[in-house]
Amino acid sequence: METVDSKTIKPTPLEASNREKLKRLYKNKGFKTIPQLPSEQEAERIVVTYRNFPASLVPKEYMDPIELDGNSLLRGDIVALWWTTSRKNISNPPQYFLYEYGVDYYGSLSKLKSLGLLTSDDKLTESGETVVQKSKKIIWQHKAAKTIKSDGTVKYSSSRGVSGKLLVVNKAKYPKTPRKDYLESYFVKSNQRIQYLWESKQYELCEKEALEQVDLGNKFPAVYSILAMLYRKQKRYQDELDILKKGVEAQISIQNPGVAIRDFRKRIIRVEELINK
Repeated sequence: METVDSKTIKPTPLEASNREKLKRLYKNKGFKTIPQLPSEQEAERIVVTYRNFPASLVPKEYMDPIELDGNSLLRGDIVALWWTTSRKNISNPPQYFLYEYGVDYYGSLSKLKSLGLLTSDDKLTESGETVVQKSKKIIWQHKAAKTIKSDGTVKYSSSRGVSGKLLVVNKAKYPKTPRKDYLESYFVKSNQRIQYLWESKQYELCEKEALEQVDLGNKFPAVYSILAMLYRKQKRYQDELDILKKGVEAQISIQNPGVAIRDFRKRIIRVEELINK
């Protein structure tokens, strides 16, 4: 058998990992701060889908540092500060910290504590309280319904003002020419209206208009989520199960890479347990 000198063999260059590809993508898009990267499997999904579904990328503006009282914070850090101190149970932080804001939640907590905005037992310091008060618009935007455009810009809509006051939202008119851009604007406004009806406890009208939206092809997760909450409140478990399954189908049909599908599937498991009790 002929032997080959190992020194003459040129190593085959390894293909970049999907996490490296995603990192390079963010750099090419001009991100000054690279978002926290997800797992290799999730990075592959994002690299494959981002052209058709820009919402799979962290919005560029979310990675721009925000200067507050001498502290340089990312939007995700501010949301983490508010989220941590506005609830009792923080053992299961939402996935949106990673996928929407590009931060590691626990890394943000360490940063906030090192800056003196959060105590060792996760309470607001005086400086932290000041930051939260100055960040009302960011917190409002976090709670609002969002539409991420192909250029990465984010459009917000909510049934409440920045102060938290519930706003009266009139019903939107279905566009005479149902072009894609007209429909998207109509659905966003309708989602805002449904959220308003839910929060103002007009449940009968809320259900009626939300079901109309489903029939018209509104596939935003908010519609299905509100209907599911309404049915759970009324202990209509089979209706809840049916609308959650429709919600999953809707997200799959538009290849929505967000956390809605995972959330809906978890809720399906729970409501099936209630049905089978």
